[in-house]
Amino acid sequence: MTVSTSLPVRAAERGRARRRSRLVVVLTLLLLVGLGVGTGWLVLGSGALGVETVRVTGVSRLLPEQVVARAAIEPGTPLARLDTEAVVRRLSGLAPVRNVEVVRDWPRTVRIEVSERVPAAVQARGSSWVLVDRSGVAFDTVHRRPAGLPRVSAPVHEGAPALRATLDVLDALPAEVRRQVREVRAAGLESVTLRLSRGRSVMWGSTERGDRKAAVLAVLLSRKASVYDVSAPDTPTTRK
Repeated sequence: MTVSTSLPVRAAERGRARRRSRLVVVLTLLLLVGLGVGTGWLVLGSGALGVETVRVTGVSRLLPEQVVARAAIEPGTPLARLDTEAVVRRLSGLAPVRNVEVVRDWPRTVRIEVSERVPAAVQARGSSWVLVDRSGVAFDTVHRRPAGLPRVSAPVHEGAPALRATLDVLDALPAEVRRQVREVRAAGLESVTLRLSRGRSVMWGSTERGDRKAAVLAVLLSRKASVYDVSAPDTPTTRK
C-alpha cells in the first residue's frame, strides 16, 4: 500500500474527505426534512389518519346518536387537527351533560366520555316534572314523578339562590331522614320548610347551621309530633 506523504496530496485528500462529510450531512438533512414533511402531511393533511369512528360512553338519558350529532365531527377530519375543545363546548350545551371529555384514540377513532347529571329533586311544571341536579340545574322533563325524589319549590322572584337553599337542606340531611322528605319549600333564604311523610312538617328556618339542624332533627323524629321546629337548633320544639 502506498501512503501519500507529500503535503499537497494530503491536503487534497483531506479536502475530498470534508466534501464527502458535508455531502452526507446535507443528504441526511434532506432525508429528515422529507420524512418530516411526509409525516406531517400524513398526520395533518391526508385522510389516512382521519376520523372514521366516534364512540360514545356514559350516556343513559341521552342516545349515543344525539351525542354524535351534537359533536358534529366531520368524517375524515385528520385526527391531529380535530378541535376537541370546540367539540366539548358543543356537547356541554346538552342539558343532561354534567361533564364531557373528548379523546383521540389513534389511528382513526374519537372517544366521547360523558358524565350525565344525577337528579337530586323534582320541580312541578304544569302536568310534568322537571329533574333538578344537586347544583340546581334543571336538565330533563318527565311526565311521571320519579319515586324517591323530593319536590323542591321556591318563588320565582327569589331566584336561583332560594332553589339552591332547598337542595342544600336536602344535602345536609342524613339518608334515613332524607327518605322521609316529600317536599322542601323555600319562601326565601331565611324561611325553609320541609314536608315529611305521614303529614308531618319541619320548620327549618334559614340555611345556616344546616349540619346541626339535621342532627337535631334526626333525634326529634323519634318523638311523635306533627310539627318539628329546628330553626333554633339549640332550643328545638315539637307540636302535636
